[in-house]
Amino acid sequence: MHKVVVLGSRFGGSATAYWLHKLFARHELDVTIVDQWPMMTYRPAMVMAAAGHPQIADQWHINMAKKYEQAGFHFIRDTIFKIDPASQQVILTGHPPLAYDTLFVATGSDPGWATIEGLGPQRSGVCEDYLARNTGYAVHNPIHHIVIGIGCLHQSPYDPIQLQASLDVPGFEVGFLLDAWLSQHNRRKGTSITVLTPAGVPGESLGSISQEFLLKELKRRDIHLITHAQYERVTREAIVLKNQVTLEADRMIWVPPYPGSQLLRLSGLDDGYGWMPTDEYCRHERWPNIYAVGDVNRSALPKLGHIAMLQARTAVHAFWAERKHKTSRPYHPYILHVLWLGNGRGIFTLSDTLYGGKRQWVNVGRMAAASKSVFNWSYRIFAGWMPIMP
Repeated sequence: MHKVVVLGSRFGGSATAYWLHKLFARHELDVTIVDQWPMMTYRPAMVMAAAGHPQIADQWHINMAKKYEQAGFHFIRDTIFKIDPASQQVILTGHPPLAYDTLFVATGSDPGWATIEGLGPQRSGVCEDYLARNTGYAVHNPIHHIVIGIGCLHQSPYDPIQLQASLDVPGFEVGFLLDAWLSQHNRRKGTSITVLTPAGVPGESLGSISQEFLLKELKRRDIHLITHAQYERVTREAIVLKNQVTLEADRMIWVPPYPGSQLLRLSGLDDGYGWMPTDEYCRHERWPNIYAVGDVNRSALPKLGHIAMLQARTAVHAFWAERKHKTSRPYHPYILHVLWLGNGRGIFTLSDTLYGGKRQWVNVGRMAAASKSVFNWSYRIFAGWMPIMP
């Protein structure tokens, strides 16, 4: 039986498992998913936890292992040490080497906390449950200066899409949600909110219409924006920029830099910069039985779950087509994102302008926020295997 191994169990890994289950009969494949945790922390909900609702962090743990086992797949809880493409094995820290015929890598990129002097998880963040929870509790205390720092994206120079920020939308989202929460508690006038981004505009990946709206909304709500931020160092109470500007912060919230994957570097599967080089079907350029899905793929954008799900569909359909002597469609990316604005409003963006297209559709209001709530709850109820998949 053909052995398929999927590394990672978040958006990309889960969607990969879904399409393997959807396209193949049980007797065709022996599928194993490997991840450190049987429970997935649903990161898009963590902005709500950070914005004054810490209890939410414990409500968004999804049992992915149970879903895989129901589908007849194997789940191994372990840490992935290395991939050996020559021997077609995955080296784990607590189990014997795991052999594969086809490998899907959906492990994501590593947060680059150490890439800025003084920065670390102790400075707080929003992309992990424990960081969002701590921030959610902290904002219940008196705070005068909240600074939201967005790290750099350390891309490969070979990537045709070049961005400056790791992913800025969670940073702006938590800023808007905190603004609304503080206003509801009559504390907004005594608290400043500042967003730092290495990019030149907010919503760098979203397109010009959304960017213009975000600029106006930040100004309207008195949320300060500093673009082209270059970080010198971080201290316990301040962020120092390279132009010698020092921003006091009695609470920081970070979306950390992303410098690629150490696993790929160690395995010799990266492009020299921590990202996997792939063709239009998400196959490794040198090893055609290895696919990259989500953040780890050079053509993806970190922390955009929709991109990971698109790549999972492309990769598994290409694998299916190869085995069935069929044809499949190449990867055609576009941005689909909803950003909560607070007070029951959101901004929905559908755009391909980042990839050279001309399509931009933006909706602002309660329907946009409701669409994100529906997606989040659907993802939770169906453990990532929803009736409608991108």
